[in-house]
Amino acid sequence: MFVSDILSRKGGLVFTVTPGTSVAQISQQLSTRRIGSVLVLDGENAVAGIVSERDLVRAFASHGAAALEFEARSIMTRDVVTCDPDDSIDHVMEQMTRGRFRHLPVVRHGELLGLVSIGDVVKARLEEARHETEALKAYIVAG
Repeated sequence: MFVSDILSRKGGLVFTVTPGTSVAQISQQLSTRRIGSVLVLDGENAVAGIVSERDLVRAFASHGAAALEFEARSIMTRDVVTCDPDDSIDHVMEQMTRGRFRHLPVVRHGELLGLVSIGDVVKARLEEARHETEALKAYIVAG
């Protein structure tokens, strides 16, 4: 199973912000949309960073309520790891585990195609395992 399989099911809708979006606005959107991160896009719609719940916690721990007035550019993670639609689910799981992050933008030739979360990846992997089990059962019964 591949990242493209996940995107074909969930779609490519990604909530994004600009580098100047306030932390207060980002926090509100994460809560309202029940999501764990937002991508920060530069003026050319390229991924400039990501703001996750972890980034918010760090900002609040260091600066308290004053962090609400900060802009995304001041708290975002800048070195964003991305994946390609043709990457396998196993490869993406390995990247997420190694990097200790839960959201991975899907980019091809500089174009943002979507975002996969650890929940999406685990769900896809469980579905894949279920299909494998069913195929083995059918093989055993037929044999």
